Amino acid sequence: MKHLLIIISFISLIGFQTVNGQEDEVENQKNIFQGTRFVNAQSANLVEKGKLNLAIQHRFGDISDGLYEFFGLDLATMRLGFEYGFGNNFNLGIGRSTFLKTYDGFAKFRLVQQGSDFPFTVTATAEGAIPTIRNYFPDSYDSFSDKFSGLVQLHLAKASNSFGFQISPGYLNTGYLNSENKSYSLFTLGLGGSVKISKKVSLNLEYLHSFHDEYSSTHPLSLGVDLDTGGHLFQLIVSNSQQMSGQYLYTHTTGDWGEGHVYFGFNLIRQFRIKYY
Repeated sequence: MKHLLIIISFISLIGFQTVNGQEDEVENQKNIFQGTRFVNAQSANLVEKGKLNLAIQHRFGDISDGLYEFFGLDLATMRLGFEYGFGNNFNLGIGRSTFLKTYDGFAKFRLVQQGSDFPFTVTATAEGAIPTIRNYFPDSYDSFSDKFSGLVQLHLAKASNSFGFQISPGYLNTGYLNSENKSYSLFTLGLGGSVKISKKVSLNLEYLHSFHDEYSSTHPLSLGVDLDTGGHLFQLIVSNSQQMSGQYLYTHTTGDWGEGHVYFGFNLIRQFRIKYY
């Protein structure tokens, strides 16, 4: 029931912003949000042509573990990633996470840009991940094809005044899951809302949902604060998921906001100009 209420709230926000946005249409809105990650998941944003983003993503452990684990600081996981703008509408990215020693990669392509002739930005992403940890998967499911997971998504985003929202339907193949002793293919849906407090500060809310009759998982619900310091983008995050990308957000989220099992973390993004045009 609580998930249904969240979805209804997002739909209401979308409707409100769409109606009110007609009076103040954003002309040639390249990037709706501040970062290429909304909170944990991909946003409709792209890195500009010729620029390279270095992303350091850090998630601490369960806050409810208390002082003994220093409120999660003793149980951290992280991801180091790079993404580059190969054109005005095309990005490629790679990353390495400590969780299951996972390598990931993604491609992102902007199909339509919000402007006076079209009310939304539409971006497509395709990402894949492969865990390389040893002696974790059964020998019969330890091949690349067994462990590889893939997620494709379509991001529809819109900016209106100080508000932005995003809807991201997708399709996920999980790869082999130890906990389930099988893999799944399922539809997913990401919802996000953002409000600008000032020119350099934004508040974000993100909810990720998966649909499958047999497979049930905890759905990530995350809050974020974006701080643009000029040289860096600093994203502070509180979430019931310790994961940072791809299928793991949908399959390895274990926290519960109602019981206080949440994780604090941050994304630190530094952008470099590699090529001038």
